[in-house]
Amino acid sequence: MGDVLSFDLGVWSADVRPSRAEALDTYRRLCEGEPAAVSAAAAVSAFHAALMAELPEPTDGADETGESSSPWSAGLDVGDGHVLMAMGWGQAAQVAPRVIDLAGRHGLICFDPQTGDVHVPPALRSPGALELRSCVGLSVSDPDLETIEWAVRRLSADNWFVILEDSAGRYVQVGTGARAGAEEGGDAVEFRDGSSAGHYRCLLHDREQVVSVFTDFARARKRPTGIAWEKLTL
Repeated sequence: MGDVLSFDLGVWSADVRPSRAEALDTYRRLCEGEPAAVSAAAAVSAFHAALMAELPEPTDGADETGESSSPWSAGLDVGDGHVLMAMGWGQAAQVAPRVIDLAGRHGLICFDPQTGDVHVPPALRSPGALELRSCVGLSVSDPDLETIEWAVRRLSADNWFVILEDSAGRYVQVGTGARAGAEEGGDAVEFRDGSSAGHYRCLLHDREQVVSVFTDFARARKRPTGIAWEKLTL
């Protein structure tokens, strides 16, 4: 589905939350023309109808600027159990979050093949789910440990920060490079327990340590030990 100039998403129904590998396998099978990779679901038809009402497919018409009002770079692949869609990269920042939200409201999985992230509907999320945000890419609600690790490992000069937070204001975040106040080759990591009195920072030069800080926080929602944290004051 799509090409190198498109940003693609896949939506389908699942009773159990798939792993990243399972979702990728399902997506590939759907792209290869295997609709039996997923089960038919009335929610998919309802999602597609709502999607078309909000973001219609391309037509031969154009607006007053001569441009199509549709965000899709090609027609959608629609089946009884799935919807595959491709949009221009320039549309992704605005359109993709709307698709993910709409899929969630219909109880459906939304898969992002660009990153391998699985966006699960509220019914499949853990209680008190965390939110993962990066400088580049889409936010992920209730990310699994593999998704968290992958987000941290792909830190770069362009994709320079990652934050993992809960609804109570607890978070751990990392920034790399000068914009984060980190030395060359180092990462600046912060933890906050929900109040300014519980705000800490450290500098790490081992990306594996940063991964451990994030996964430890995801498991326990506490400040990871074994790190030389410096308390920040206002």
